[in-house]
Amino acid sequence: MTRYIRHGKLLEIGIGSGSFLRYAKKKGFDVVGCDLSADICRHAEHKLGITMHCGSVQTLPYKATFDVIVMNHVLEHVQRPIEFLRHAFRLLKPGGILHIAVPNINCWLAHLTGWTSYEPYHLTYFNRNTLLKAVSLAGFSTELVYTRDSFSGWFLAVLRSALGINRESCIQTRPAAKTTRQQIRNFKLVEHAYRINMLLAGGILWPVRLIQGRLGYGDELICIVRKPF
Repeated sequence: MTRYIRHGKLLEIGIGSGSFLRYAKKKGFDVVGCDLSADICRHAEHKLGITMHCGSVQTLPYKATFDVIVMNHVLEHVQRPIEFLRHAFRLLKPGGILHIAVPNINCWLAHLTGWTSYEPYHLTYFNRNTLLKAVSLAGFSTELVYTRDSFSGWFLAVLRSALGINRESCIQTRPAAKTTRQQIRNFKLVEHAYRINMLLAGGILWPVRLIQGRLGYGDELICIVRKPF
């Protein structure tokens, strides 16, 4: 992102933990966040000192104000992605940059049922062509598009597929029994083994992940676009 714009006013839509906005603020950007969660907004304002708009992007009062807008794993959650992108277009200054990251439905991991991006709250899945079409219809010109593969993606997708696990099947539907100390110790041992194996798998598969991303089959699709002058 900083290869295009190194300073100015930056908006992140859907801020998560707020770590990116905190990083951008340290780099000299004048940052603003937008999120639907009142708890997230309160945390960002009171703990991180970040100006927040609690609500949808459609209700942001700004117009042609921002030099940069970032939406990491947001666009797949909205019902009308092109309309959503047009709202971002309205908020950017001429020449402003929009950074988008979404799950890549064309990734190799998407062939596995345990791919972690298969979620009931993901309403739209994008590949390179459909994302480029969407940003074009919203009025943007494309600067860069590429894929990357997450460190733990293969490990989690294979494990979840083997166990027949998805997010919906993990929902607890009955009260849990009281946890004993031995159960807690056993859980910690399993967690340690899980994390060690995840790190080993991520390291061993590094060449595969690198090739996968370079060929356009990484599990994260990233697109950087510009509002024309």
